[in-house]
Amino acid sequence: MKKLFFLLLLLPSLFIGCNNNNPQGRVPVSGEITLDGKPLVQGNILFSSLPGLSPVVATGSPIKNGTFSLPAEQGLIPDQEYLVQIRSVEEIPGTRKEADNLMETTVETRDIIPSQYNDESKETVKATKSYPNKFRFDLKSNQQNAE
Repeated sequence: MKKLFFLLLLLPSLFIGCNNNNPQGRVPVSGEITLDGKPLVQGNILFSSLPGLSPVVATGSPIKNGTFSLPAEQGLIPDQEYLVQIRSVEEIPGTRKEADNLMETTVETRDIIPSQYNDESKETVKATKSYPNKFRFDLKSNQQNAE
């Protein structure tokens, strides 16, 4: 009877241990992003494993008011290097077209982040097991680069 009682006490802890939402040991990451010295209003940041690394990870976060945050379950694997890509689009003024039925609206947009920070990015980061894993990216627009 004592063995059965002990097994009944142990059983829930076995299931809890098996229900690990973070089997790869990812860590949370957060950070700040500025464009020409001002917080980036909105956008997305993507972290992708460099080619040849395993396990392959691609994760990202929305950027709001110059900040982003990823919880551990969606974060980075420590000591693995990641390529960083940052994007933000804005509506091109005067391109909004609403259909007659008001259910469809088309808008033309443009990426306000230069390709050197997204399609042509060479920016990398590496998270560590210690906290915090906070990154800062100070981007320059094409107009700023031309000056």
